[in-house]
Amino acid sequence: MSRRPAQGERPLSPAGLLGGLLVLLACQWLGEVIRFATGLPLPAPVLGMMILLGILLVRGGVPFWLGATSQRLISMLSLMFLPPAVGLFFLGRGFADQWPAVIGAVLLGTVMTVAIVGLLMNALVGRESSDS
Repeated sequence: MSRRPAQGERPLSPAGLLGGLLVLLACQWLGEVIRFATGLPLPAPVLGMMILLGILLVRGGVPFWLGATSQRLISMLSLMFLPPAVGLFFLGRGFADQWPAVIGAVLLGTVMTVAIVGLLMNALVGRESSDS
């Protein structure tokens, strides 16, 4: 589901798409630098997302070009799961005794994700409706 530009707003150009991608990559790169410099036990992409969140909070919102870039990347998210699935297929014998743990981790991760996203959406929708 992609957002259409509002009236008077231009559609996303290739330069806007590239700019959004560069901002996302720059935040991830800064996360790598911070993790390497401090030795924090957090993944660099998580640190990068925290940096991006801080920038967006200071800015007061998400610019159209960054939102559109993110939506395009989210629409291709299923492709990110293809390499691990292929790896599990070819390493099936190596995981033969670990399937209960893998299935448990996937189920627990899915339930936790659905619960957290539901709570977050409830909070955000509640806050948005009280603002209007």
